[in-house]
Amino acid sequence: MNIENHKYHHGNLRDEILTAAYNFVSENGYAAMSLRGIAENCNVSATAIYRHYKTKEHLLADVVVKGFIEFNIFVEGDSEANIFDKCDNYLEFAFDNKNIYDLLFSQSVVEFLQFPNILEVADSSFQTLLESVKEHDRSLNDLSASNKAIHIWSFLHGISSISKKMDVALSLPDSEMPIPVRSVKRARSNLRQFIEDLF
Repeated sequence: MNIENHKYHHGNLRDEILTAAYNFVSENGYAAMSLRGIAENCNVSATAIYRHYKTKEHLLADVVVKGFIEFNIFVEGDSEANIFDKCDNYLEFAFDNKNIYDLLFSQSVVEFLQFPNILEVADSSFQTLLESVKEHDRSLNDLSASNKAIHIWSFLHGISSISKKMDVALSLPDSEMPIPVRSVKRARSNLRQFIEDLF
């Protein structure tokens, strides 16, 4: 047997596959990922990777879970973080981790019910925001707090998504920016005021 051409592996291969996939998506986006490519990255055979993940969707589902965990930790911040800090953290994560953020809110994993872990960590993201709304205004009932949290989430997600499509335009001097782009930039700068206006 030619030892150099024989792919073998020691340790926790599933964790290594997940880490390799997460890093690949972070650098290149989820559309370009393939199981065979990740297998090569881990120096194992395609057969070995299929023992752990039946399809690309199954692997992406685990990457989504890992991404939401990282996202949730970042948004939560430290023990002193208030609702304004957490919203800043949301935008910072979205802008600094564009490919991971895209995956979290993509249609790459269609059958969510097959992957209950995704629903759990995604719900945890909203709960973080909801609890921050309740802490900010303790007079709110559950429905009002939930409505305000939805407004804030929609605003943050909208600004994140639009800004990523306008990176070049946002780098222009204000005088050369198209009006819609200028409005997005102003909305990002006035995040605190937008949140305060909801209360």
